Formats: sequence, C-alpha cells, structure tokens
Amino acid sequence: MDQEFLQAYDRWADPIFRHCYLRLSDREQAREIMQEAFTRTWKQLRDGEEIRNFKAFLFKVANRLIIDEYRRRDRRPAISLGVLAEEGKEPSAEPRLEIETKTEIEHLLKLLDELEPLYRDVLILRYVDDLRPKEIAKILDETENVISVRLHRALKKLRELV
Repeated sequence: MDQEFLQAYDRWADPIFRHCYLRLSDREQAREIMQEAFTRTWKQLRDGEEIRNFKAFLFKVANRLIIDEYRRRDRRPAISLGVLAEEGKEPSAEPRLEIETKTEIEHLLKLLDELEPLYRDVLILRYVDDLRPKEIAKILDETENVISVRLHRALKKLRELV
C-alpha cells in the first residue's frame, strides 16, 4: 500500500498541482490543495478503503477541495491593487514574451469563465489535465457518454466565444 501510494504521488503530483494552479491562479493555494488531496487519499488508504484508480480519485478529491476554496473566496473581501501597493507588493518587471503569454492565458481563462461550470470543468480536465473521457466520467460521477457530449458542446460554445 505504501509503495503504491508513493508511485501515485510521483506520477500524479505535478498534474494535480497544474490542475489546481490553473483553476485557482495561486501557486501556494494550488500546492496546499494538491498536498491536501494526497493527505486525504493517504487517510482513505489507512482506513482500509480500496482505491482502484488513483488518478481519478486524486482529481476528484482535488476538485472538491477547489470547490471548497471557491466558496471560501466568495466570503472574503476583495483586495485592491492600491492595498497591495501600500503593502509593498508591486508588480514585477517581466520580459515581454512572458507578459504576452500571460495575457493570452488570461484571455483564455476569461473565455473559460464565461462558460457554464460544467463545460469549463470538462474542458480543463480534458485538454489541460489530459484526462480521457472515461477518467473524467469517474471524477465527475457521470457516464462516459454524458462527458463526451458535454465536451462536444463545450468546444462548440468556446468556438462561439472566440
């Protein structure tokens, strides 16, 4: 069990982190959620639960933690750029290419935010996290057919937005 868990960590820690970071846009939060997902998985194993598909299980736990984080964020007051500047947190000078790439990513994230959460989530899981529809179905507790249809509709809506 220990060896299997360590192999799952080695294989899925980076993809889970990237998924969390894309959804949260905060490195520290993404790292914390990734670690918490593995901690909860470890506890499940220690409690005697059998995990047949570590990848699907970890993404499911991470998604639930991300949803919890969104709920917490909704209850927090927003921080303005002025407050950040007063605290000495000025934007750093980045090279032009990095800024352009960041701008393109921000544009894509804004387009994704315009989609319904069901569509946004399947697109991220499929094309960012590189999961197959069968794996996405396990994560979201849906049938593979529902996920395939949802992916098709999500891509259609995204093309309309672009």
